[in-house]
Amino acid sequence: MFNNYNEHTYSFAVIGLSKKLDKLFSSRQAANEYMYSICQKYGIQIKTVWEDNHDKTYICDNGITFYIQRAM
Repeated sequence: MFNNYNEHTYSFAVIGLSKKLDKLFSSRQAANEYMYSICQKYGIQIKTVWEDNHDKTYICDNGITFYIQRAM
């Protein structure tokens, strides 16, 4: 699933959306791109970003919250 050259994986989760969307990605960029595609699909706008070292929380205008965390 992941190539051996990547040091970290990133977990993606969302709360407040009717679908369960949790995945692992080989880069933060890939996780971010996935999140933005969901935002575009559902018309969601990110209002606040909380950064905690390697973890980011994205709080949206409608109460939906995305989490991207470094897993390893």
